[in-house]
Amino acid sequence: MKILKQLFFGFLLIMMSTVNVKSQVTTGVFADCQYCSCDPAINRYYGNSLKKIDECITRFNSDKNIEFVVGLGDLIDRDFTSFDQVNEVLKASKNRIYHTTGNHDFEVDSLYFDLVPEKLGLKQTYYTVQKKDWQFIFLDGNEITLNSNNQEVVKKANQWINRLTEENEPNNKTWNAAISEKQQNWLIDQLEIATSKKRNVALFCHYPLLPLEAHALWNSKEILAIIEKFSCVKAWINGHNHAGNYAFQNGIHFINLKGMVETENENAYSIITFTDKKIEIEGFGREANKSLPID
Repeated sequence: MKILKQLFFGFLLIMMSTVNVKSQVTTGVFADCQYCSCDPAINRYYGNSLKKIDECITRFNSDKNIEFVVGLGDLIDRDFTSFDQVNEVLKASKNRIYHTTGNHDFEVDSLYFDLVPEKLGLKQTYYTVQKKDWQFIFLDGNEITLNSNNQEVVKKANQWINRLTEENEPNNKTWNAAISEKQQNWLIDQLEIATSKKRNVALFCHYPLLPLEAHALWNSKEILAIIEKFSCVKAWINGHNHAGNYAFQNGIHFINLKGMVETENENAYSIITFTDKKIEIEGFGREANKSLPID
């Protein structure tokens, strides 16, 4: 009988372990590399980012639990040729890298606007990736932007800036952008699918939603109204504000990771593990550790 009990509990432990592995997804995440072969300015050490991104990818490669890597935008600062230099370092990654578009990725000559997604390895600028019982949704926060050759898009961008200025909102800045109605409808469809499949959802975007401050999406309130309708949404993860930030509202963790470019030598990146109970952030350099429970 004692042997049978030991076998039973051993089997139970194996089953529990299997369930935990099934629901666990680990990613490597970095934000705002913002590489440029240029002199430092406003505490941004652009030229040092190649070394930092190399260190970051080397660390990710050493972790066998990591299933993919996320770049949260602003891979470069201003020169289109910078993409080639950063991508040469990123080639060493053993894991696939999924990018979001950042505002500085489009701070290039207007001749190259349409070529930016290709440099980021993107056939589509917003898309979804399923891993186990998690759905990871990558959003394009730069659809409505001043960095466009489409004058209708630029017109809408200026309308957003003027409206937010009239309303005395803090995110009325030219360095922000907005998500189109078309992408919003696509997002709703994806969240409805995730709900029907009983999947948890984490969203990645370059721009923050909360706290509402100078770096938030122009239409942050509209996007927030969408995602708060879906209990499957557990996290919004972004860059853009190099100082980092955090908020929690209606069951959603809003995690602003720190910018890699911001310091001379100290790095900033994370290994994030998603389970059905919590989101565990292991921070490196300036990035802090966090353990965030989910319902």
